[in-house]
Amino acid sequence: MRKIWVLMIVMALVLMVGRPAQALTEYNVTGSVDFTGPYAVVMPPIDEAGKAFFAWWNDEVGPKLGVKLNRKTYDTRYDPALTASLWPGILSGDKPLAHFGLGGPDVAALMKRLPQDKVPLIMSTGTYGFIWLPDTWVIQCRPTYVHESAGFFNWAHMNLIKDRPIRVAAISSKVSPAYVDGVRGFEEFAKATDWIELVGTEWVQMKPVSLLSEVQRLSKDKPDFFWNMNNTYQGVGIIKANKELGQSIPVVLSSHNGIAMSALATKDLKILEGNYDSCAYDPGIDLENPAAKIYMKYKEKLGLKYPWSLMSVQVAAMHLQAFRAIERAIKAVGPDKLTGEAVFNAFFSGPFTSEELLGLMPTQTFTHNAPFSEKDIKVKCTTVKDGKHVSVSPDWIPVPPVPKWVK
Repeated sequence: MRKIWVLMIVMALVLMVGRPAQALTEYNVTGSVDFTGPYAVVMPPIDEAGKAFFAWWNDEVGPKLGVKLNRKTYDTRYDPALTASLWPGILSGDKPLAHFGLGGPDVAALMKRLPQDKVPLIMSTGTYGFIWLPDTWVIQCRPTYVHESAGFFNWAHMNLIKDRPIRVAAISSKVSPAYVDGVRGFEEFAKATDWIELVGTEWVQMKPVSLLSEVQRLSKDKPDFFWNMNNTYQGVGIIKANKELGQSIPVVLSSHNGIAMSALATKDLKILEGNYDSCAYDPGIDLENPAAKIYMKYKEKLGLKYPWSLMSVQVAAMHLQAFRAIERAIKAVGPDKLTGEAVFNAFFSGPFTSEELLGLMPTQTFTHNAPFSEKDIKVKCTTVKDGKHVSVSPDWIPVPPVPKWVK
């Protein structure tokens, strides 16, 4: 009898091993990359992060749901005209569930046609006021840059300057409509907020040689902070002008021109001592973050080159947001009936908790009223203290109300 039982167990194991794996339904998710245009220098680490998180999802999540996601990228050179010309072929050839954008050119090229194409565009950048619109089919993982800045100033109001309005001086450029949009938004935020005062704005070139004169003029209005959301040339230019004038008025920056990116540009973290940045993502300086651990695992597995960084965070956050929506869509319509429309609808199925997003973002609650989550917006802010890049708080910082400035 015992021999019979042993034989039956062996036969069962043989059958289990010999059984073919369940076939996975394959879908394409496309994305814009730029290996030949203005962002070619920073594209390799961005591309590697995308490879890592697709590999993770296909290894650890997709098989349980009966789906495999194919990553397909197109070099759009960060050019709206090229993006627009490539899109019909992407749409008909790949039939993507979603498309990962790089920035403004994707929005400019695709936003008006996405509702008819029924493919959501997923963005990792901050939102501009002129796309704070309903039902755009653009999913922004971050609020506007003005919201992110408002979060920092809320922290400063609660911790640094509590007894009077915070005085802010802006430096921007009229070269880009997006930059002008940011200043207009900050003006409206200041008008609506009794503890913020915008004391002046200087308009400068996109890549100024020196900002000494502009910083000197604005300094006469005794600002507590300079504010710049544009690029590293301007942000670092303000810091250098401060030093030339023998003053230390802190500069508040965004993510793309903030502490990490400015340190990369200048190769000098110390020059950023006492300055700040603010973003609705984790800053990427905690290697114990679950997403960081995933990246490091697949960095080794895939033979990737670049370390976990803020650029990795931006890519990982956008991918996680899309993957979580795809997972909900699979549960709603089944693994063999997925469409871009099903994925789009899944974004509105309820909150995506910070835990689901592996701590890279606060909880996101999307509605049809805006491309970003308008509920309980929060940010994280960093600075350089004693030569080290650190968070100003371990917790997410709440963002105060910001009025809509583009009607």
